[in-house]
Amino acid sequence: MVRLGSALALSLLVATGCNVVWGLEREPPPEFKDYDRCGAFLYDEPLRYASVRNPTGGVDPDGNPLPILPWSWDEARTACEYRGMDLAVFNDMHELGMAPASEDTTWPYWVGQRMIGTTNETVDGCPAVNTPVSARYVAADVTACGVVGAPNEINGASCDGALPPTMEPNVVVNALCETPRADTVDCLGQDPLDQTYLLSDKSMTFDAAKAFCETNSAHLVVVETHAEWLFLSKQTKELWEKPFWLGSQLVQTKWETVTGCPGTYSWTNGTPGTPKTGSCVAAKLRVVEEGEPDLSGTVLDGVEATDCGDDQSFALCELD
Repeated sequence: MVRLGSALALSLLVATGCNVVWGLEREPPPEFKDYDRCGAFLYDEPLRYASVRNPTGGVDPDGNPLPILPWSWDEARTACEYRGMDLAVFNDMHELGMAPASEDTTWPYWVGQRMIGTTNETVDGCPAVNTPVSARYVAADVTACGVVGAPNEINGASCDGALPPTMEPNVVVNALCETPRADTVDCLGQDPLDQTYLLSDKSMTFDAAKAFCETNSAHLVVVETHAEWLFLSKQTKELWEKPFWLGSQLVQTKWETVTGCPGTYSWTNGTPGTPKTGSCVAAKLRVVEEGEPDLSGTVLDGVEATDCGDDQSFALCELD
């Protein structure tokens, strides 16, 4: 078994499966005791936000363009959940202003709030910022789901994703996802240099890996921060060179961790697609091809949804 403690230094090697996302910086409170789950995020976290797009469209076998179908709010939310995230909730204008449309997420895009009658609900129970809007897309007396349709504006749109014909485009096909907020300070993530990790001597199934960690007064690794991803990526390349299980399993549409804390994921292909219920998460490695800049050897290439009965991954534990 391989044990790692606080003596190892952190490098800037990044898992190549990391998605291109926004690291929305928030002003941190002066001390952790002031933490409010609905308030400021305590540090820059590049994996906190990610864009997703309706998978319809593209071209047919003959090269003809296929129509892009409306994406309902519920469908978009499920796509976020399959990533281990949820639709984003903007808590203030600063956060909203730092998430402009990009090449991957063009307006309009779904966000995690909706208006049912006169009641404004959010997916995480935290208050959402109120913004001036040019017009509502639907009548005020029906359910409206939150959509960002222009800079610094959150409108209400028909939850089926269809917009008025006068709008271009007249369907919602994008969404912004956000890692769920931690319920306690303990789930905000620890400095990986202060943690101790344990790697098993042999590969095993997910259940066996979970039991192995519990036998050693530990739990399967739950990655809560980008800094921890950097650390694990460095150790995988320089020391382990082995794939490993993460402590996450899909229950219906949501990834649940062994600690109950929200995890962050660096999906190998940017998205897990539609994973099978009951799947588990395993890290994937690849050998760097000759000529790739700044990389060499065997590197961590993100994670994939994997059959829990697969026995090709090792147990990577965090000591409690």
